[in-house]
Amino acid sequence: MARGALPLSESGTNEPLAALRTRLEAVPAVEEGARVFVLRDLEELSDNPLALSAGGMLLVSLLDGRRTAAQVREIFKKSTGADIGLPLILELVSALDDAGYLETPAVAARRKTALDAFRASPRRPAVFAGPSYPAETLALGGVLDGYFKAEKGPGKGKAAKPTRAAPLGLIAPHIDFARGGPAYAWAYHALSERAPPDVIIALGVAHVSPDAPWTFTPKRYETPLGAMEVDAELYDDLTAKVWYDPRADEWVHKNEHSLEFQAAWLRHLWGDRTPPWVPILVSSFERFSPDEAPSQIPTLEKALQDFEEVVRAHARKGRRVMVLAGIDLAHVGARFGDKFEVTPALEMKVEAADRESLVDAMALDADGFYRSIVGGGHWRKVCGLSALYTGLRLIRSLEGSQAGRLLTYGQAPDPAGGLVSFASAVFDAKSG
Repeated sequence: MARGALPLSESGTNEPLAALRTRLEAVPAVEEGARVFVLRDLEELSDNPLALSAGGMLLVSLLDGRRTAAQVREIFKKSTGADIGLPLILELVSALDDAGYLETPAVAARRKTALDAFRASPRRPAVFAGPSYPAETLALGGVLDGYFKAEKGPGKGKAAKPTRAAPLGLIAPHIDFARGGPAYAWAYHALSERAPPDVIIALGVAHVSPDAPWTFTPKRYETPLGAMEVDAELYDDLTAKVWYDPRADEWVHKNEHSLEFQAAWLRHLWGDRTPPWVPILVSSFERFSPDEAPSQIPTLEKALQDFEEVVRAHARKGRRVMVLAGIDLAHVGARFGDKFEVTPALEMKVEAADRESLVDAMALDADGFYRSIVGGGHWRKVCGLSALYTGLRLIRSLEGSQAGRLLTYGQAPDPAGGLVSFASAVFDAKSG
C-alpha cells in the first residue's frame, strides 16, 4: 500500500483519505433482513462485492480525496447527528481499499494494464457471454430462437426469407435477455422480413457517461456466433467530424452491454451475411442540454449535421444504411434513487408517458422526443435518450424516411427494486 493512499494509524488524522472511485454503482439489496447497498465496479477492476448500510453509503460518499478522517467524521455528525469514532472510519476505509474501491496507486496500475491491453487488441471480446447469455453457439441460438414464440413475443420464428427492402432504422432494447428477450424478438423478427442493409450505424448507451458525447471504436465486436466487423470507410468519415479524439474514452466499450447484445442478435439473424457496422456509444447529453433539445447547443448540432451529411453521402453512393438504436426507456424506483415504490398506478403512469414520447420518436421528431423526456425534471430517467435522439436525427436525414412503426412496448421489474421500460420499432423507407 502506497504511503498517503490511506490514513494508516501512524499517519494520524491529518492525511487526506483516498477518494472513492467514481465508476461504481450502488445497488440496493436486502441482506439478512436489512436493506443494504452493494457496490458494483463498472470498470470490472475488482470482483470483491462490498455491502454497506445507508449510513455507510453516506460515509463513503464523503471520500473525495481531500478530506481527512476527522473532517469526514465532523461532516457525518452534522448530517446525521451520529458521532462515530475515527477507528471505525479508518476500518471502513481499509475495507474499501481491500475491495479495490478507492483511487489508489494499485488501482490506477490495474486500470492502466487493463486499458492498455484493450486498446492494443483489434477485438472487443464478448464479455457477457457466459454471465448474461450462453457462450456456446448452439445454446445461444436456441435461447434467442425461443424468444420469437415466447409469451409477449411476435408468435412466429424468423422469416424464411426477406420480402421487403432493408429498413432505414431499428429500435431494440438493451435490457438483459431474460427480462426483455421477447421484445428483442419483435425487433429482430421485423428485421428478418427485410433484406440486410449494406452497413449499420449502431448506437448504444454509454452508461458510465464519459466526457465524449459519442465514443467510437474500430474493434470488431466478437460474439459466440461470429464477429461484427467495422466498416472502415464509414468509421473514418464519421470520426473525422468530431472535435475530439473519437477513441479517447474507448474504454467504455470494454464492459458495456448495450451493443454487445445487439451484436449477438444480428449475428444470430444473418450469420456470415451480417453487414459491417460502426459501433458508437452515446453519453448523456443532459449535462450539456438539461432542459432543451441538443439542436440548441451549437457544438452538438454542428456534429449532428455533419453526421447527417456523412450518412447521406454514403446513401448517395448506393449504400443501404440502417441506423440501429439499442436503448431502454424509463428507470424508476428505489434501484434508481427514487423514494417511491413501484405500484400498478406508477406502471400505468410510466407507460402513458413513454407512449407519448414514442409518438414523437415514431414521427422522427427528435427535438420533440427529447423535450418530452427532460420535461418535468426528467423523472423517468430514460437512459437511451441521447442515443435515440442521435438515431432519430440520422434516420430522418436519409432519403425516403417516414414515420416508424412501434412493434411492442414492455416493462420489467428490477430485482433490486424498480422498473425498467423498453420498446421495439422499425423505420422503413417510402416505396417508389
